[in-house]
Amino acid sequence: MDFKYGPDLIVFQERARCFIRKHMEPEIDYYDQKSLFPRETFQKFGSEGFLGAAVPKQYGGQGLGTIGYCLLCEELGRLGAGAIHNGIFQTQKMILEYGTEALKQRFVPGLCSGSIHAATAISEPDMGSSFARMKTIAKRDGNFFVLSGVKTHINDAAEADLINVFAKTDLGLTVFLVEKGLPGFKIKEKLDPMGLRSSPIYTLEFDDCRVPDTHVVGEEGQGLSVFVATFNFSRLGNASTFIGMAREALERAINFAKEREVGPARVSDFQGIRWMIADLYTKLEAAVLLRDKAAHTEETEGEVSALSSMAKYYAGETAVETVMSAIRIVGSHGCYRDTPFERLLRDVKALEIAGGTPEIMKNIIATSILGKPRKA
Repeated sequence: MDFKYGPDLIVFQERARCFIRKHMEPEIDYYDQKSLFPRETFQKFGSEGFLGAAVPKQYGGQGLGTIGYCLLCEELGRLGAGAIHNGIFQTQKMILEYGTEALKQRFVPGLCSGSIHAATAISEPDMGSSFARMKTIAKRDGNFFVLSGVKTHINDAAEADLINVFAKTDLGLTVFLVEKGLPGFKIKEKLDPMGLRSSPIYTLEFDDCRVPDTHVVGEEGQGLSVFVATFNFSRLGNASTFIGMAREALERAINFAKEREVGPARVSDFQGIRWMIADLYTKLEAAVLLRDKAAHTEETEGEVSALSSMAKYYAGETAVETVMSAIRIVGSHGCYRDTPFERLLRDVKALEIAGGTPEIMKNIIATSILGKPRKA
């Protein structure tokens, strides 16, 4: 497989990098510390066309496919995982894959331009992300479904104009698009997370919230298929975010090692440091290749559960090791809150959990190789 990026992708990535450095990097510490969503900057980011990386041009996007989305997440990841706001891209994906033409026309252009912000609501207080234990229900009432239940650990729930909500109906797991301001929808609590702080996290409640049946994504009972397609895609965004965080930490550590003098030598002259950097750099390149293979497969073949899980798992392991090692290389200079290392460390650990833990990723990979395990 040839994973060389075409000129359109290279130009797009460079444009995104310049915008992020100029407009987002100077303010990321403020939004991270206050746990606030940078709405004005993100809307400007959308107006420049970046949020529509993977969306076809006919719906207001750039038409750069899955790899375009991955390269965008990689650049945003240099600021930390809180800068991604993946609910936007997840909602784009599920509407494009499973939504009606009316839903595509109504919501996708706004999701590309930044005029519509979106979130994904799956987890619940007593179920985590286990669909079997999900308690949020939707009962049909004429041309509406009535949603009742509580969701938690939901990024950008209060800031979102549109939330894709997973709930159980009489026919099974189903996805609903819930617009902001509907009666019966309320934010219960803003949480105080360790990482992903510039993508604020909430608990929300649906109390007899009436949603038009035209806002069902896919068919009633098709929620698992919607989930699999969406999260296979967004896990590649997770992998790319890990790669971005690892790149940022490693580049800063390399620059420090080259410049920092220790007597007549530099930090980069010590063999232990040189071997450490060689090891980290090699693993990072391997993570990129695995991500690119998975992105190519997602675009050309569709079924990518094992590969996307491998990409997220391996990139996550690499990023955690890289950030930790980078702090060791820079020593005490990496132990202060006015450097990016502290934010990257918090975010890299938080993103390990988001979208599926390393153990869940390994279960998916193992099942693809060995089949489902027998019950004891």
